[in-house]
Amino acid sequence: MSASWSFLALAALLAVVRASPAAAAGRACSDPCLQAARAEFRDCASGAAGAFTDATDGCLERDQQCVDACRSVRQDCRDGTGASAALLLCDVERVRAEAACRDRFPLGSTRRVICIFQAQVSAFQCRRHVVRRVRHMFRDCRVEFRSCANGCRPGALPGGVQACRAEGKAAFTAALAACRLTFAVTTSACLEKDLTCFVGCGDARDACQAPTQATLDPALMACTAQQRAAVMACQAANPSGGPSLDQCVTAAQAAASTCRDKAVENAMPGSAACAQQFVQCVRGCPAASP
Repeated sequence: MSASWSFLALAALLAVVRASPAAAAGRACSDPCLQAARAEFRDCASGAAGAFTDATDGCLERDQQCVDACRSVRQDCRDGTGASAALLLCDVERVRAEAACRDRFPLGSTRRVICIFQAQVSAFQCRRHVVRRVRHMFRDCRVEFRSCANGCRPGALPGGVQACRAEGKAAFTAALAACRLTFAVTTSACLEKDLTCFVGCGDARDACQAPTQATLDPALMACTAQQRAAVMACQAANPSGGPSLDQCVTAAQAAASTCRDKAVENAMPGSAACAQQFVQCVRGCPAASP
């Protein structure tokens, strides 16, 4: 799998490892556990679809350094919306609220499970609010990318456009399958498994993912910092502007895209292992008490 398609696969994996194994006391078809499972599946599938669209938008017979530079501009555009910081705050608040539940209620109690569930539902609502708030801004970023990429001079795309799209379709199919597997396991747990064990699997999943996330986040920030430093160096070396400055900035932006691709690719094994561990843990939970 090429580095650009790793973004698609990681989008699904992060949705799996960050998915809230929401718990509830009831077992009705409309119980909050099942509602949360369906919502998390929609998030996972939407993330995979968005990454697929991003990747296939780049299947162009254009100069690839220029296209990579346009990808970097698109990322800068998205970073400018503040979405990443807002989503992080949603997750930080979830962790804080869950910790408060554990401090307040004893292990194995229904009240602890319900409290954790409520914290997870609040986090989901927070994420949905952020996504809705920035949706139109992300759409503008995509339009800007397409305009930028279509303006690149003609160039060769390794393997051709059809092969690029076929690779994207295969990656999307695999990512969606991961979403569906987790959804199936989660809904089964809502109906049949001991919920204290289920929540414990979520805790173990968070602990598993933490080292990978702790490496990925600063790696991506370093890519952005390197890009900014390189662009400043370009401007200092070409004070009069012109084609030399444009070429230098394009190279810096393309290098940032390559840097992000590598960071994501390095995170893939850890995220995949955590997703698999979560599924195995939930499957191993005992049946719910009658």
